[in-house]
Amino acid sequence: MLYQKKEIMQESDVLWEISIPWNNQHNEWWNETCISVVEVYGLPGDRWTYHPHKDFMLFRFKSKKDYQLCKIMLSEKL
Repeated sequence: MLYQKKEIMQESDVLWEISIPWNNQHNEWWNETCISVVEVYGLPGDRWTYHPHKDFMLFRFKSKKDYQLCKIMLSEKL
């Protein structure tokens, strides 16, 4: 009998991403955006990370639930 190894992708292997364009927003707007994420998810590292780029800020989540909740929470800013 042949044995086929099936590779199962773990949820932890997937990073769920939300991209928010800079759009020349002022500092208070970005402070409020980042504070709202930190209030819900805690400091970056375990559940999420952020990565600033030239044209946008990228939030990466390790769980789909966290990603979906954040996408709803930040929907007016997307």
